[in-house]
Amino acid sequence: MAAADVPVHSPIAPAADGVYLQVRVTPRARRRGVGAVDGEGALAVAVGAPPEDGRATAEAVELLAEHFGLPKRAFVLAQGAASRRKRFKIAGAPDALMATMKARLP
Repeated sequence: MAAADVPVHSPIAPAADGVYLQVRVTPRARRRGVGAVDGEGALAVAVGAPPEDGRATAEAVELLAEHFGLPKRAFVLAQGAASRRKRFKIAGAPDALMATMKARLP
C-alpha cells in the first residue's frame, strides 16, 4: 500500500523501516479498549492505569498489540512520554504493516 492510499487523518504513517502510529491515551478509563480515530488523526486508546511511571503507556502498548495482532516488543515510543498524545514506531515492512493495521482500524 502506497502512502497515497492512506487517508489524510489516518493514525498510521509510513516510515523508511516501518510505520508510525499516532494515539491519544485516556488514562483511568472505566472501559479499556481501542476506539475510533479522532479528527486530528489519532487513534483513541482507553486504559485503566493512571498516568504515573509509564503505566498508562505500558497498558496502551498491550491493548494496541492485541488489537493489531502484533507483539508488544514491536511498539517503541517515539514521542509523547508525558503526554496523552503519543507516537509509536513499529518496525517492519511498511507496506505489509500498513495493510494489516489499516484493515484493523475501527
